[in-house]
Amino acid sequence: MPGIIAKQIILWNYLYLSDLILKTKDKDQRTSILEGITQGSVITWRHVNLRGEYDFTHKPANDTKFDPKKIKSLKI
Repeated sequence: MPGIIAKQIILWNYLYLSDLILKTKDKDQRTSILEGITQGSVITWRHVNLRGEYDFTHKPANDTKFDPKKIKSLKI
């Protein structure tokens, strides 16, 4: 896998997991997510279809915008 693509996937994983932690209000569930993250790795791309066809001409209905300020202020 080319380096730039791998780095983009890893960045996406970090952003997604940070956003998930921020949106999880239940303390026990947040703790469970954090334990899963610390026991796993963000350096994975099994969830990405590397041989698929991608169409970026339409905005996806589930487009999520990350809030970098909230992510930066995350205290664990």
